[in-house]
Amino acid sequence: MTTFAALGVGLATRVAGSDRILDTWYPLAVVGGDAGEAVAIASTLRHRSGTATYPLTREVLRSTDLNADHPVARAVSAVTADAALRPAPTRTERVPVATFVEDLSAPPVDAHDVYLRLHLISNRQLRPHGASLDGSFGILSNVVWTDEGPCDPDTFDALQLEHARGGQRLRVSSVDKFPRMTDYVVPSGIRIADADRVRLGAHLSPGTTVMHEGFVNFNA
Repeated sequence: MTTFAALGVGLATRVAGSDRILDTWYPLAVVGGDAGEAVAIASTLRHRSGTATYPLTREVLRSTDLNADHPVARAVSAVTADAALRPAPTRTERVPVATFVEDLSAPPVDAHDVYLRLHLISNRQLRPHGASLDGSFGILSNVVWTDEGPCDPDTFDALQLEHARGGQRLRVSSVDKFPRMTDYVVPSGIRIADADRVRLGAHLSPGTTVMHEGFVNFNA
């Protein structure tokens, strides 16, 4: 039977006309892959072993024997919906994906893999250093994080000019390889005074308060 250490169903952002991934948001990110629905989607995508990411379509949902109320089915339905795939005004494309990780103790192989591991730490399924993040800085792209989503730094000046001509400029929160956690995961039972001070991959236990002066990095 197909098994894997982690499964993510998400929506990736890539530079238009390119294979370069800027981010991947996983509304479903789980440790362990021996549950029936997880194995069913792996079988439909013909995933047998290793760490890999596959594009998702509505046909996958229709051809996979999934309970419609199961979290895997709900996540696939959400990321393949028309609204989710509507082009962003940022010279990017949104791509629904399913990511399988074979071994969390091995270094990540690509940006999808890194983002899935960061989600698993922030949603408390893994503790800090519960998965290898070796080489992540070399894997991830530098990104301009804006109120319209991630943007490519190489073309951002021209993109900002386009928006200015339309009467509204993009608001930039940071230029970094790691986004803020709250745009991807909001754990229960926490308080954060300034969301810019907590990176995706931070592990905040229930009852944690991060004040304006605080900072929590990934894997911490």
